[in-house]
Amino acid sequence: MIPRVEAILIGVGAVIALALVWVVRRTGRVQVAAFTIPPGVSFTAQPLLTEAEAFLYNLIRLAVQDRFLVFAQVPLWSLVEIASEDRKTRSAILGKLALKRLDFVLVHPGTRMAVKVVKLDEPLSSPQRRDRDRLVEQVLQAAGIAFIRLKTQGAYTVPALSNLLGLDPPES
Repeated sequence: MIPRVEAILIGVGAVIALALVWVVRRTGRVQVAAFTIPPGVSFTAQPLLTEAEAFLYNLIRLAVQDRFLVFAQVPLWSLVEIASEDRKTRSAILGKLALKRLDFVLVHPGTRMAVKVVKLDEPLSSPQRRDRDRLVEQVLQAAGIAFIRLKTQGAYTVPALSNLLGLDPPES
């Protein structure tokens, strides 16, 4: 009787193995070669922020003190979760958000959630830039994240910036 049980187990194992092979072939997994830098291509480090952006970053940090963490150049897609029953729709939205970066993000240190996004308005922005900004603003509004615009050429004091950010002025 034991040989019959062994034969059944072998048969079940073979069916499982064939099913796994079939699933791997159907999913179309492709092995991707490791990335190598092509000849003639070089990389050099560059500043993350311009001088004006770094100045505003430091003012924002002073204005928010310990109430928020301040991050610069954050990808938009990292702040929102996109839920859709249609995978193609979700992928299309992710594609639109993929290269969008936010100037500054204020994050609550306890919940680790983005609470406010600060966008630096540049004078004479192009129509493409305005479309991009509208997209960013729509996504942030849908996610319940406040959106604040600051002029890059504006002169701000810490109390004035606190007021613009909707915060109580820092105590001296």
